[in-house]
Amino acid sequence: MAIERSLEYFDSNKYIDYVEIIQQYPYREIDEDEKLIDTINSYDLKYTIHAPFIDINIASLNSAVSNTSVSEIKRSVDLANIIDSDIIVVHPGIIGFNGRGKEELIYKIAEDKLKDIGDYAKDNGVNACIENLPNIIDFMYVDLNLLEKTLEKLKLPMTLDIGHAHTAGFTPDEIYFDSVKHIHVHDNNGRDDTHLALGEGTFDLNRFFDIFAKNKYDGIYMLELNSIDSIEKSIEFMKNLNLI
Repeated sequence: MAIERSLEYFDSNKYIDYVEIIQQYPYREIDEDEKLIDTINSYDLKYTIHAPFIDINIASLNSAVSNTSVSEIKRSVDLANIIDSDIIVVHPGIIGFNGRGKEELIYKIAEDKLKDIGDYAKDNGVNACIENLPNIIDFMYVDLNLLEKTLEKLKLPMTLDIGHAHTAGFTPDEIYFDSVKHIHVHDNNGRDDTHLALGEGTFDLNRFFDIFAKNKYDGIYMLELNSIDSIEKSIEFMKNLNLI
């Protein structure tokens, strides 16, 4: 099974402590697979959960879709408890085709649903960390300042995705917020969300790590990459900065 091969590799790499599990097809029902849960818990690893985001939209104008999306995300809160994780990553929604021109209403729907998710997570001892999205048409909360303002109002933490921030034109000096409790780390050319190995794009990673170190960030740096080669290149990059 692919997930078992991946966990074998992560467990064998002494620089990797945390793995993020995406509760998305083909692993939507991971919480119902007792054998797989036992396998996951058998490794000397800690976990975070990425709630589903494909075919999911908490900000949909169709209440059936938005409510189902919230239910799917709450399922990830439940999975977090099963594997002793205290962080789930949540995408905050998209503006559908029929939502153009109705952005104010859609952001209100998103805010209400984020509060619902956040309250459910808090009641279950989990942090629902809301992620800034890349600069792609109709994606919401691309603007980190808007996301931070919303999270401050809702008293929710942020998953900062530095690659997404880079596509939106944010520099390392503009992306530190006290709400950041979890970070997705990858690189790109500033235009496309390509999830390159660290150092293969144009984001000023040295400055980024320096700023977060000075602010005593003590959360997880989660490498969000597409291959083992990219993971190992990124680990070397971090070793050269004396980060690990």
